[in-house]
Amino acid sequence: MQHINATEITTSLPARLAYLQSFLQFDPEVDGGLVHACKPVLGPLVNGIVDAVYDHLLKYDITATVFTKPQAHGQAPTSLDELGESENLKVRKDFLKGYLIRLASNTDWTPSSNFWTYLDGVGKAHTGGVGDQSGLKHRKNKPPLWVDYRDINLLLGWVENAVTDVVMGVESLDLETRVKILKALNKFWWIQNDLFARHYIDEGGPTANGEGDNTENMSRS
Repeated sequence: MQHINATEITTSLPARLAYLQSFLQFDPEVDGGLVHACKPVLGPLVNGIVDAVYDHLLKYDITATVFTKPQAHGQAPTSLDELGESENLKVRKDFLKGYLIRLASNTDWTPSSNFWTYLDGVGKAHTGGVGDQSGLKHRKNKPPLWVDYRDINLLLGWVENAVTDVVMGVESLDLETRVKILKALNKFWWIQNDLFARHYIDEGGPTANGEGDNTENMSRS
């Protein structure tokens, strides 16, 4: 049985990634290589994927409302009817486009990779992190951004389904290769999900530091 220090995986991002990758059996070289192999497929489709994501987000007022808040350059729309192709929405689309390109272009998937630091900053930025607090330069001097985790989780699920359709539609790849790519991507989405969730939830439970024994409570359930 491998010992995992609960405090360390909360405070050290590389330690957390090592645990996540081990648990999900994400091999940085094999699975990372499979994700990187998607670049020729996803690259030409990035603009279409981004448009589809935001078209979907604008179908619901609860997710569209986020874009009426001042987050980008220029004047934010004051109502949902004014969203359209506002500067606020354009900047958010550009960020998502950059995220997808960086995902498909990444070659270092080891726990200490700066890529994970970037993704962790993306998660932190959505919980009000600004400037150095999120680690993302584009958030500097911007108003705090808050997006409910519920909608983050839903969007990741929706994007996963969309990318699955894309990969399964690549006839030049044999079925075994497509399945391997999808399994690698699935592991990645769950790691990405954790790098969002960790900034929303409190992991400081009674056994977080290895203290306490919940055996008695488990025996009662």
